[in-house]
Amino acid sequence: MGIKRLLLLCFFAVTTTVLSAQSVTEHVVVKGNTLYSLSKQYGITVDALIEANPQIVGTTLSLGDILIVPKQTQADTSPLTAAVSISDSIDTAHATPAFEMYKVRRGDTPAGLAKEWGFPDMASFYRINPDARSDWKRGLQLVKPMNEMAVLQATADTLVVKPASTADTAVFLKADSTRSSLEVLGILPFFHIDYINETALAKRSPVAMSLRMGMEFAAHLHSDSSFAVNIDFIDSQNHSDSLKKALDSSDLEQYDLVLGPLYSKRVQQMAAYGVANKSVNLMSKSDVINDLGVYNTVVAEENFYLSLRDLVNNRDSLADNSVPLVVTKSLTPACSVFFEGFDNPNKWLVTNDEKWSSNETLAHLNSTQHYELIIFDSDPAFILDVLRNLRSGNASYTLYATEYQLFNSGITNDNFMREAEVICAMSSYLSYQNSNTLLFVEAFRAHFGIEPNNYAIRGFDIADYHIIRTLYGESPMRGIYIGFDHTQGKKNKWVELRRFENFEWNLLRHP
Repeated sequence: MGIKRLLLLCFFAVTTTVLSAQSVTEHVVVKGNTLYSLSKQYGITVDALIEANPQIVGTTLSLGDILIVPKQTQADTSPLTAAVSISDSIDTAHATPAFEMYKVRRGDTPAGLAKEWGFPDMASFYRINPDARSDWKRGLQLVKPMNEMAVLQATADTLVVKPASTADTAVFLKADSTRSSLEVLGILPFFHIDYINETALAKRSPVAMSLRMGMEFAAHLHSDSSFAVNIDFIDSQNHSDSLKKALDSSDLEQYDLVLGPLYSKRVQQMAAYGVANKSVNLMSKSDVINDLGVYNTVVAEENFYLSLRDLVNNRDSLADNSVPLVVTKSLTPACSVFFEGFDNPNKWLVTNDEKWSSNETLAHLNSTQHYELIIFDSDPAFILDVLRNLRSGNASYTLYATEYQLFNSGITNDNFMREAEVICAMSSYLSYQNSNTLLFVEAFRAHFGIEPNNYAIRGFDIADYHIIRTLYGESPMRGIYIGFDHTQGKKNKWVELRRFENFEWNLLRHP
């Protein structure tokens, strides 16, 4: 696990005491550091940094430079320094700085410092200070944990979210210390020739390039002087002959992880090369992906429906005056099984003919009851027809929906914002109110010089999770944008439930 990744995660997971001064007094400039990012990291102003470091010329920082970081005062406090913890179980009321920089002195030894700082073994010490293994000398800059939580973070390398049903909210997983590298292959359709000649396929290249940038950033954060994540890319051009030629000329056995291809037919083509067990479907929603043995990032809609049904069955609102109401365009075996899974004996199923005439009965529902509404279909016209009939009546209802229904069907927000309560099952959600998102965006911006779009963040999340999974084993994990749960197989089971309120999708329940 790269030291850059570790320090970024540690900053995500540990908040800074607002009223106390920072104990960190020195900072070694690494790639991606800017005056602005450092001011946010340490909770001081850019002017304070410049004043404390008169050697700085303009805004340029040089790698390896040692900057003096002045003590933080209450007036200097930045909102980003009080970053929200990934785990709600971490007590931030009395948080202390997690790490400080330490210069090796005469008489210091790696074993002595590891014992003094509370590391359980030398492997843990070297993981956070890889240069100490081969370049030990007086004056060497080391990362020193300042408290027990910091030692745990340094020992574990990464924070992975558990399902909310478990007693703890986070679990730390250890890396295989015998590995020195991880080889990753990205297969994307760049359409370089078409892009240059401005053909119709050119618009697909920016998507692939954004995904690539996210993957490269994840590899960068997981790499340091003692461990490297090497990522290569081949251009599938989304064409069978081009992909075959590229794969035939590649030594697929050398790769530990294959990310892509992007489209279902090309993912199917990969199955013939015997690398399905280490391949990842990035975006294709085709059902055929489920039978190929690849890790599927996309969550099947049936999992969204099951999560919603579980919520309806468990909600306290299910009293005598509350009725589960399932409306479907046509009664399929899947819908029948889904409907039978509701516990409430008063449950009601509305099926339709080709003219959807049964929907008209929804305008005359009993106004003394509350209906827990699930529309078992993703046709946007059908969904809007159901809602139009319900709105013409006086009955109250809660709309339970899937991300496919509300975000992938072309239905605009104003079509469901009029509902009294909307709860949506999602596998992906990006909130710019979340401090982790803001910190990621800032780090990405400093590294590439541009803002990450949703595809770049998706590429980062996918590469980040599967690098962690390959090195540490499978455990549910929430990224910046999407979540992953492959503990029950290679199908992604990650589903979040969010309620729409105050123009935000607020988290109702973790997976």
